[in-house]
Amino acid sequence: MSTLSLFNTSSDQAGFRLNYMEVYNWGTFNEHVFRIHPQGNNSLLTGANASGKSTFIDALLTLLVPAKKDRFYNQSSGVDKKGDRTEETYVLGHYGNIQNEGEHSTSTQKLRGKNCYSIILASFSNTDLRNITLFQVRWFNNGELKRAFGLAHATLNISDDFADFDAKGNWKKRLNNQYNTQSKRIIEFFDGPMDYAERLAEQFGMRSTTALSLFNQVVGVKVLDDLDEFIRHNMLENRDAESEYLQLKDSFLTLMDAKTNIEKAKEQIAQLTPIDELAKQIQQIQSNLNQCNQYKELGVYWFTQKFVELANNELDKLNDELTVQQIELKRLNHRKSELDNQKTDLMVQIKSDEVGSQIQNLINKIAQLNQSRQQCMDKLQTSQSNATKDNNG
Repeated sequence: MSTLSLFNTSSDQAGFRLNYMEVYNWGTFNEHVFRIHPQGNNSLLTGANASGKSTFIDALLTLLVPAKKDRFYNQSSGVDKKGDRTEETYVLGHYGNIQNEGEHSTSTQKLRGKNCYSIILASFSNTDLRNITLFQVRWFNNGELKRAFGLAHATLNISDDFADFDAKGNWKKRLNNQYNTQSKRIIEFFDGPMDYAERLAEQFGMRSTTALSLFNQVVGVKVLDDLDEFIRHNMLENRDAESEYLQLKDSFLTLMDAKTNIEKAKEQIAQLTPIDELAKQIQQIQSNLNQCNQYKELGVYWFTQKFVELANNELDKLNDELTVQQIELKRLNHRKSELDNQKTDLMVQIKSDEVGSQIQNLINKIAQLNQSRQQCMDKLQTSQSNATKDNNG
């Protein structure tokens, strides 16, 4: 795998390289989209004085170093002119001063008023065919300069993607609806320069945003007096040794407290483990007891249900026997009826027969004689009883 380097002169072995850059209403580039197209190669930007070379470089510097405190414009003009250009002068298109007639003061000439807007955009790509487009939009609202920052994971251009700009923010909603979906975000918008700078550094593989400040320093470097001093102030992170020591000390004390607490907790655990085991045993016994009580309560219902089942079975059995007995009773009643009918027939026949009549008379006489006999026996017994009383008397 080849090592990619931003400073490699071959675009096939370099990291992210500038593909093209566009400006609209930036400095003296007025009312039209102006583009440079390096196509990832090292390029030389040349032109006559005041042709806009520094203006284009400052636009690129603005895209890559978004924090105002980390950059200054027009570095090629020397230290004395570092403050003569600002974002506002670039947006309004300042290009010179004229002296008012009859006055000692001068007024600034500008190409645009505060009803304008300005867009700068640069697209970068690498050998992995990844494209990153940085863009910034500026406009005025109630006389105050407003800024919007964005990063797109695709190639954008001012003519197609920012043609319908409006200060109300509908341009941003249109880009969001056009490029972004719920599952994939092509364009990212940022509320301020710091979030934008951190995302830019992350996408370009920088260790921190300090690299952006370093880029601002090397853009206009002409004479390097002391390399060590330059590296110390611009390439090394500022570190507060005392604060780090105090933080390290606090961390050490925190770790010692944690170690003491851990050892204390281990000892507590060792002493509480037997109690915990007993508690678990008691809990298990209590659980078994509760289960037995539950089974006991359920047993009453189970036996009751079993008794009901047996009673129902016995009832069904008795009902079956009752049905059989009823059938047998019905048969016997039927047989009794037949015998009664036969008896009646025999009685009728006996009464109508002479021998039967004599037999009946004899039966009647026997009954009368038995009655008379009984009366005699009663009288005899009474007489004997009276005779016995007399003898005793």
